[in-house]
Amino acid sequence: MGEKGERTRNRIIEAAKGLFHLNGYTSTSMDDIVKKSGVTKGNLYYYFSSKEELGSAVVEDLVSEWLLTGISFNEKGDPIRQILAMFHRTEKGLEQMNCKGGCLFGNLALEISDLHDGLRKKLEDAFLRWESQVRRLLEIGKQRGTFKSTLDPKAVTSFII
Repeated sequence: MGEKGERTRNRIIEAAKGLFHLNGYTSTSMDDIVKKSGVTKGNLYYYFSSKEELGSAVVEDLVSEWLLTGISFNEKGDPIRQILAMFHRTEKGLEQMNCKGGCLFGNLALEISDLHDGLRKKLEDAFLRWESQVRRLLEIGKQRGTFKSTLDPKAVTSFII
């Protein structure tokens, strides 16, 4: 795919992400995405054969945007600062949305868990990766003595997430 095609594809994903966040997955039509993205319907279907395929692309984009950059996971870094950075990023995102829409990951997980098995599995994988990163940071902090030796990384990770 060329640079122009990649830009068009990303514009569609961004439009869908915004609409899914504010209106929900099931309440957003492909026509809504066409309007918001400014592409033709044929162009939309050229890049995504179905709404579920587009939903998968949105989830993959969120994973790369949020999970991979949301926690700058670094085993040598300060685990507390890395976890706090995750909270600050969430706070910044909520401010940018004027506290509308809530957590897109959580919203999608609740809304589509019974509707689309493929999307549900992608979201489940994203949550598992997120949990794994946070738990690893807590384990590192525990090993270094940053956290008490009695800290249960699994329980604290569940609480944080």
